[in-house]
Amino acid sequence: MSKKRMLVVGGSSLLGYKLLANASDFELFSTYDKNLIFSKNAELIKMNIVDQVDCQKILEIKPDIIVNVAAMTNVDYCEQFRNEAHNVNVMGTKNLAKIAQNLGCKFIHISTDAVFSGEKNHFVEEDKPNPINVYGKTKLESEKIASKVTNYLILRPSVLFGWIPLKNLQVRDNSVKKMNFALWVLKKLNEKQKLSIVDDQFSTPTLADNLSENIVKMTKKDMQGIFHASGLSCINRLDFSKKIAKKFGYSDNLITPCSSIELKQIAKRSLKSCLNCDKIVRNGMNLLEIDQAIEIMYTQIKKEEPELIDVTS
Repeated sequence: MSKKRMLVVGGSSLLGYKLLANASDFELFSTYDKNLIFSKNAELIKMNIVDQVDCQKILEIKPDIIVNVAAMTNVDYCEQFRNEAHNVNVMGTKNLAKIAQNLGCKFIHISTDAVFSGEKNHFVEEDKPNPINVYGKTKLESEKIASKVTNYLILRPSVLFGWIPLKNLQVRDNSVKKMNFALWVLKKLNEKQKLSIVDDQFSTPTLADNLSENIVKMTKKDMQGIFHASGLSCINRLDFSKKIAKKFGYSDNLITPCSSIELKQIAKRSLKSCLNCDKIVRNGMNLLEIDQAIEIMYTQIKKEEPELIDVTS
């Protein structure tokens, strides 16, 4: 029996990297645009999702599953370059969804907790979205497009993090963050730099490894609909940072608290965007508490890039 074909759109991202590593039961294809891909498991295709003609390359592959991981994820950049954010996050999704519908294949779309306003402790899937920044608004629009595909699956993670080889981060453009929050904290600590971290922004951080594993499981079960797929721990950024410091052997003396107002970020942030993931758990998926997730990241870094661990303390 031949393997089903999975196309990962945006394979150079953190989640794309993990998905290409974990979806070996599928015949893998992956697209990239500005940022290079490092994968031995997939056939690679350079493609710009905003370009309708370029997206026609997907028709030649004839995938059974399209996973849209591609997005403009730098929240402040999206706020400054609204048209570009709309083109990538909305029109790009529209191009992919149209092809998925024409091919009759499954369309898996990665969204975000940023579709919510941040005025509730734990959001469930049925809560009405009310994004407060451009990034969240474009992702909500993309959800509406994705949900029109006959066989769709929309997953909402929160503060996606995890280890990715540092060499993969050297070609990033400004529309995506240079590195995820946890890896950024770790690198700053390693360089003995002081960090001001907000203590009033709460989320449910999502280990990319765990999300990628659940994408594979949900694909095999042909699950459909909208699911919250984050971690299980509702935690603020400050405490998240301190947990990382402690696990990797650093003192948290370099980490000082600040408020969102003091940080003066360009785009407004949700202060409470923790996700309730009961629905996905009831459907057999395994999610992680924050300490479990950090432990997995630690194990990977200890093996691959141990220089990021402080063994002197």
